[in-house]
Amino acid sequence: MKSPIIVLSFLLATVLPACDLLDQEKKATEITLDEKSATLVEENNLFGFSFFEKVLSSEDPNINIMVSPLSVSQALSMALNGANGNTLTQMKEVLGFDDYSTDELNQSNQEIASSLIGHDPKVNMSIANSVWYRKDFSPKKQFITDNKKYYGAEVNSYDPSKPDEAKKAMNNWVEDNTNGKIKEIIEEVSSESVLFLINAIYFKAEWKSKFKKSNTEKAPFTLENGTSKEVETMKGEVDLSYYTDNKYTAIELPYGSGKFNMVVFLPEEGYTTADISGEISNFDFEILKKNTLSKREIWLPKFEFAYKNELNDELVSMGMHDAFDRFSADFSNLSEMSLYISKVMHKAYIKIDEEGSEAAAATSVEFRFTSAGPTEPIKINRSFLFAIVEEDTGAILFVGKMVDPTLNN
Repeated sequence: MKSPIIVLSFLLATVLPACDLLDQEKKATEITLDEKSATLVEENNLFGFSFFEKVLSSEDPNINIMVSPLSVSQALSMALNGANGNTLTQMKEVLGFDDYSTDELNQSNQEIASSLIGHDPKVNMSIANSVWYRKDFSPKKQFITDNKKYYGAEVNSYDPSKPDEAKKAMNNWVEDNTNGKIKEIIEEVSSESVLFLINAIYFKAEWKSKFKKSNTEKAPFTLENGTSKEVETMKGEVDLSYYTDNKYTAIELPYGSGKFNMVVFLPEEGYTTADISGEISNFDFEILKKNTLSKREIWLPKFEFAYKNELNDELVSMGMHDAFDRFSADFSNLSEMSLYISKVMHKAYIKIDEEGSEAAAATSVEFRFTSAGPTEPIKINRSFLFAIVEEDTGAILFVGKMVDPTLNN
């Protein structure tokens, strides 16, 4: 088994936002979504699988990978509020929202988030969104209103003449909203940058059945190339649910009160993670939900790692072409000025130990002007020379020096 599958399973189990640890004694709630919102969750899951497959196919097969489809979807859903025309159509199709109006999408996302606040009091999960735009640029009021209303976005402006301060402020915001697990998502605030949309997610939960630290010991772990190495492995009898297919076994390990779970997809002998990555895209999690928990011995490796990736190529290959094309992008619902998405950056962190799991993710969507946009004013505030020139011939018609604009000689 390979670590990315463990990580993917965590994402599948935590693809819903906003649970805070408010009251340890409170019981977990039951959630019934309306039809639109329930379908949105299904489409988000399908996007998550497709998106993860694209990342797997483009990355080094020998590294650990973790992504948060929820974080990417949240950030791009905010961006979608500014899209129009073919750009909007493509974004909806890639995200699985093509059957929704933008208003329906926003309302469903809001319903899901509000339903999940305090859903499991034994799980600490938060989701935060923010909008950052340069102070000499004015996004449309409706764009800001929708992202504040439906995504709880914090709105800030920054001084483009102080890019380092702007970068620091954004990264501090991400660090604060991921409990210090992700310290930087913005690598640069360039003179061409005009607006950033940032999402941050934090998750921490204890296993419903914890592992005893005294049982953790070195055990062999087989890599994809067939070689084996000794790794720190947790061992114990825990309550779990599982399902066996001909190519893999799905194992569900519950957190907290059991509303959040890690689902591990373990390839059967003779198969690899690459062989099953396409098989699980339509996995029915109801199978595990319906199974009765049973106490079984399980070995699970401890791990901790961080992963980062610029997602432009993956999203374009999935069909989101126009949003990244400075000549085709249509974000006229965001601004009268022509904008395009210049970068979608994603970072994630995860730690698995005897107590439970801790994870965080952040996604930033950077917009730039399709042509030269507003910059700091050029201040002609000292003596200067000037010339009046005929364009075609280059002939100088007049040339002069300005010493004092108040003088008329």
